[in-house]
Amino acid sequence: MANNYYTDCHKDEYKLIHPEKYMENIDPPISKSRWEYTMFAVCDINPFITKWGYEPFAIAYNSPVYMKQAIYRPDIYLECRYPDGREAKYLIEIKPTAYSVLPKAPKPPPAGCTDQAKLDRYAKRKLNYDRKNMDVMVNYAKWEAAAAWCKARGVNWLIANEKNMKGLFDPSIVI
Repeated sequence: MANNYYTDCHKDEYKLIHPEKYMENIDPPISKSRWEYTMFAVCDINPFITKWGYEPFAIAYNSPVYMKQAIYRPDIYLECRYPDGREAKYLIEIKPTAYSVLPKAPKPPPAGCTDQAKLDRYAKRKLNYDRKNMDVMVNYAKWEAAAAWCKARGVNWLIANEKNMKGLFDPSIVI
């Protein structure tokens, strides 16, 4: 029930620079946003990232929309080897903050309002609010399942958004 109220409508196949780092048996990465495309480039050229893949794992979660089990594919899996020899694995969901914060409820028209235009505008805002609320609840259910999946496998779970990833795409970081 994804409602694309926050999207840049970008879709493009990423051309791998280092195909040897990309996970085997995974389709070539096709970005759904400019941010994903940029993240692919970071994974591809960062010398500390030794292996990565786009939507490589299917994780079951309980959908609050359909009240049954559904499948979630987090965006990026990557493995790193740091200069000091430490190794780490990450599962990353790339998602704008708007998809993780419950929206503010629209203000209803005053009691006894008979202005049909106002009532229609409120109904439209309320429907949009309900859809956004459901999107956030679905994301929470997906992310809870992904966090449990990661914990069971010793993988770090991260939701990348515009607030916590500042500077990630600075070329001086990966060169």
